[in-house]
Amino acid sequence: MNSARRAGQRWTLADLIDFETMLARVDDDTLAGDRLVFARDIRPGLARGDESSRRRAGLRAWLAHRRAHAGLDTGRVWTQGLALLRLGLFAAMALAGMALVAGLCAGPSQSVHVVVFFALTLLLPWGVFLFWLGLRAIGGARTKTLLPVVNAVERLGRRLRGAGSGHSPDGVTRSDGWQNRLADSRQPRRALQAALGATLQWGALGFNLGLLLAFVGSLLIFDVRFYWEATPQTGSLVQSSVALIATPWRTVWPAAVPDASQIEASRARYIDGERRVATTPASTAAWWRFLLMSLLVWGVLPRLLLMGGYALAERRALARLDFQAPRHRDLWRRLAHVERGAVAAPVTDSALILDVGGSGVHAGDIRGFLLRALRVNPAAEARIGVLDDSAEQAADAALAASPAHVVLLVEDWGLSPRQAGALQARVRAAAGNVTPITWLVFARDDGLPTAPDAAHLRRWTRFIDGLRDPATEIVGYAPDI
Repeated sequence: MNSARRAGQRWTLADLIDFETMLARVDDDTLAGDRLVFARDIRPGLARGDESSRRRAGLRAWLAHRRAHAGLDTGRVWTQGLALLRLGLFAAMALAGMALVAGLCAGPSQSVHVVVFFALTLLLPWGVFLFWLGLRAIGGARTKTLLPVVNAVERLGRRLRGAGSGHSPDGVTRSDGWQNRLADSRQPRRALQAALGATLQWGALGFNLGLLLAFVGSLLIFDVRFYWEATPQTGSLVQSSVALIATPWRTVWPAAVPDASQIEASRARYIDGERRVATTPASTAAWWRFLLMSLLVWGVLPRLLLMGGYALAERRALARLDFQAPRHRDLWRRLAHVERGAVAAPVTDSALILDVGGSGVHAGDIRGFLLRALRVNPAAEARIGVLDDSAEQAADAALAASPAHVVLLVEDWGLSPRQAGALQARVRAAAGNVTPITWLVFARDDGLPTAPDAAHLRRWTRFIDGLRDPATEIVGYAPDI
């Protein structure tokens, strides 16, 4: 497997869906083999530097490895369902647009009220879109409406694939609850919302293209006339509105902007109680050009731009995945765990060892563990978080020397979230945002470091995971490594 090439690939929604599905299925036996593959094939291909990028690339490569062995297709089924939904919306809305224009242009009199035409074909759809944006702004179109739509898309994809039961041949549920896990995380939720928002724009694009096609067809088939009617006081409003709407193409195609005389010539008047539409060839030509350009500029073009904007929003959300949820950090921790017999990368970093609280454990006491498990070489050590000004100054000086890695030694029983959070902020501010920080948790037996208590380690892990710092990790000391 070309891990370096696959690690450089960008995440997609299908990848993310497959990842969450696979994450719900993996067990200790599966990960035991994956750790060897990770150490041998994936880790060497990961670029040094930003831990967020390393984690994204490493988990993407792990997913590629799992796909090759598990034949996972949940993400593909969902994207196929989304494509089918987009096609269906496009076709249905295109037919709706055609029917609307046919009703307006092919009536008994074949006369089109330009204000009604503009309102129904452009103002009403944009009003619906703005109403939907308002619901999203106040929170009415978020997770509550997101999950049912996501589930419906998945069901559509299953039916397309002939898998309506939602189960694979071996009886394993395909979805494994990935919808809830994606909706509960900020960037995945944004990616889903962008994908579904783009789907709505596919429908809107179909509607506008249907309007356009039917309008051109009506002009070719029927003798369509255009008019408007209003009180004398509102005649100037029509002229100013037309001038404003036609601003984008006024200089490019001035013939598509009705002038004052053409607008006045197309005003409907009532004679003997009967409406009379006395248009001229010039006013008819100006109006159909104006409406045609309105459908293009204010209908089709904005929908294309919105589709591009949603695609960009989806791509940005996927590019900002940090995989800092506890389940993601736990998977990364288990994959990166080094066991005897695994193919480990050579030592690459010189580490600063900070004894938190003055436990008395020295770098020499745990040197073997640091070399084999963390692949760091203890180059300097200091005490921090102690009532000793000279020790604190020495720790600050060591941090100011830009260490490649910082290891904080803490006893398992000594978790104080407030003090530990303040210490994390202090070290992070001094070391920078990309320097790896590892909290090494240990217990003591007869003054020697030993494996931490499991319950204490779980509390420390929840605390460290809650920091959501991609370059901060926690490790339990294991004297047998």
